[in-house]
This record gives sequence, C-alpha cells and structure tokens, in this order.
Amino acid sequence: MSLARLLFRLRPEEAAAAAFVLPTTWLTLAAFFYAREAGVLGPRYPGGVVRLGAVLLLLAGLAIAQRRFPASGLVRALRETVPLFACFLIYTNLHDTIGFVNPHDVHDALVAADEWLFGTQVCLWAEPLISPSLTELMQLFYLSFFWIAPSVSVLLLVQRRFTEFRAATTGLVACFFTGYMLYVLFPAAPPRLVLATEFTKNLSGYPVGFSTLSAEAFSLLPTDSRAAFPSLHTAASTLALFYAWRYARRWFFVLLPFVVGLWISTIYLRHHYFVDLVGGWALAPVAAWLAPRVDSWWAGRQAELGYEPARGVAIARRAGQLTTDNGNERPKQTTETDNETEANGTA
Repeated sequence: MSLARLLFRLRPEEAAAAAFVLPTTWLTLAAFFYAREAGVLGPRYPGGVVRLGAVLLLLAGLAIAQRRFPASGLVRALRETVPLFACFLIYTNLHDTIGFVNPHDVHDALVAADEWLFGTQVCLWAEPLISPSLTELMQLFYLSFFWIAPSVSVLLLVQRRFTEFRAATTGLVACFFTGYMLYVLFPAAPPRLVLATEFTKNLSGYPVGFSTLSAEAFSLLPTDSRAAFPSLHTAASTLALFYAWRYARRWFFVLLPFVVGLWISTIYLRHHYFVDLVGGWALAPVAAWLAPRVDSWWAGRQAELGYEPARGVAIARRAGQLTTDNGNERPKQTTETDNETEANGTA
C-alpha cells in the first residue's frame, strides 16, 4: 500500500492525532524518567504516562474496531468522537514536556508586552480584588472549560446534525493542534510561576469548594507549565461561542457568561498574561477558516482513492464537482474549496 493510500485512509483529525502521538510518547517518557532521576517525581509525571497510555489504547482500539466492524454505527460514532478526546489528553501532557524540545522561553517578552500595554501585570492589578468567594467563582469558570469546549459538538451530535457537528469538531481540533505547535515555537511559563515572588496574596478559597477541586486537579496535571501562549482556554471557548452563534443560537446565550468568566479567570488565577488571551482570540478565527478547507480537500482525496469520508463533510473534487457524503453531485465552477459556504458545511 502506498504512503498516500495509507495516509488518506485516515481522516484529518485522526492523522493529526497520530502525528502527535509519536513525539508526545517520547516527550512524556523523557519527562517521566528525567523527573525520576532528578528526584522530583510528583504525581503529575506518572499521570502523564497514564494519559499517554489512554491515548494509545483509544487510537489502537479504534483502528482495530474499524477493521473488524466497518459497518457498525457505534464504531462510526466512536470514530467521530475519539480523536477529539485524544486531543484533550495530548493537551494535558504538553505542559511539562515542551522544555525538552525548545528550551528558549519567551515569557519575558510576554511580561514586557503586558507591561507596555497596561503599565503593570494584569494579574497583579487584580490582587486587590482577591477574596475567597471570588476565587471560588473564578475556579468554577476556569474548570468550566472542560465542558464549554466540546459542548457545541456534543449538542449537534445528539441532534444528529452531522454537517454542523463536523464543522464545529474539526474547527476545535484544528484549534488545539495549531495551538500545540505554537506552544513548542513559543514556550512560556505562566504568571503563577514567572511572577511568583511578586504576589502578595494567596488564591485561597473555602475548604470545600471549587478551589479545592482545582488544587487536586493541578496536583495530577502538569504544573511546571510551558504552555501559556496562546491561551487555548481562550481560543477553544471563543470557537465554542462562534459555533454556538452559528448553529445553536440559544446555546450561545447560555455559554456567553461562562466564556467571559473563563477569560477573566485565566488572568485572576494567574494562568495567563493578557497577550496570551489576545493570541487565543486570534487563533480561533484562523482555526475556523482553516479547518473546513483542509477537511474538504482531504475528503476529496479520500473520494478519489475510494475511501469513505466523514459524515457531513463537503467533498471538493479536483475535476470541478462538489460531492456531499450522500453521493449527490452538482456542477461547481471553481476548484477545491473556493466556496466558503460549502466548505463550512452550510447550505
């Protein structure tokens, strides 16, 4: 089997996940063994190995299931959701491992940019506002990211609106994987590490509350982060708002206060500089523009090779025909993905 046929058997999100698995495996194991030898093996490092194992099992299990049960509706549903879940797991493993690839941190430039914009660091500016009740609220907003980001995709999948689901999901995946590459290119530690000596107040909440839950989560997830720029919390939540406005307008108004609260919480909780949020806001439209074009082009190549594209994707044929996955064709004067409406999966 040629390399092209092997590659285009996969969907673009599957190919992206597979492309990241190999370097992520090396980085996670390198971080684990380095931490063990250095005597700093906290719970996050073994946790990274567990998450990596989960990614490998998910992708391998999906590949086996596709070969054994190609017509199964369950397998088809898993194929549309597992890569997104794997994407989240890869995200949690990058923070501790980026320094093994690029040791040239840029957080000093981010600090300087915020200083130039505001005359101070925004997270320091927020210190007079700190209180246990506000910290609990900010932790609630910050933890909400884990349901905000995939919420529109889940809603559209439940409604069986596969065209819209495909657009929202590929946009989110493109956002994450593009962000991962930017993390490696621009490694930066967050304010909670870089500016630790400048803080005068602790972000303590109540003994039983979201701050305790967040502290427990951070004891298992990477904390020596090099994944500040851009803010993927900001980028992914902005995309969720965009797709909600486009495909599920009522859900947009439910999401809006949580998303705005999430943006504020990233500063209040010292996870990001303000310019990280600017980077996230800039990344979101890039991902929304890029994803349907790559997906459409990829589906066209799959159709040429006789492979079944994903449900809901608009297939761009080089011969000038646009074909949807139900097999209907209609003339198209332009080539590839010139038609933005079709590329985004809307009528």
